Amino acid sequence: MATSGALWIRAGILVAVVRGPSMLPTYHDGERLIARRRRWAVPRRGDVVVFRNPRPAGVPGSSEGPLLIKRVGAGPHEAAPAGMTADRVPAGHLVMLGDNPAQSLDSRHLGFIPVDNVVATVVRRFQR
Repeated sequence: MATSGALWIRAGILVAVVRGPSMLPTYHDGERLIARRRRWAVPRRGDVVVFRNPRPAGVPGSSEGPLLIKRVGAGPHEAAPAGMTADRVPAGHLVMLGDNPAQSLDSRHLGFIPVDNVVATVVRRFQR
C-alpha cells in the first residue's frame, strides 16, 4: 500500500528548476519548484506553469531546454495582451508571460501556447 501511494505522489508531482532570469523577481535562476502535474483542468490567469517549449532546442530564438516556466497571462477566449496576433486568445490556448519581460522567451515570441503543452502547475518553492 505504501508503495502505490509513493508512486502516485511521484506521478502527480514534478520538481522543476528555474533556468535564466525570465521569472525574476518571483523566482531566481537555479531555484527548484514543486509543481502538480496537469490532469484535465485548464490553468487560470496568474498561475505559474511548466509547459513544453513549442520550439525545439537548436532552433534560433529557442531556449535550450524542452520545458519552460512562465505565468499564464490570459486563458482561452480572454482578451489577449497588447502585441499579440489576435485580440482574443483562441480556444484551447494560453498566453504565457515571464515576470521579467525584458529577458523572457514567452508568448510575445512563441505565440499562443496550446493548453495541451502544459505539463504542471507550480504550487510552491522546494524547501531544502
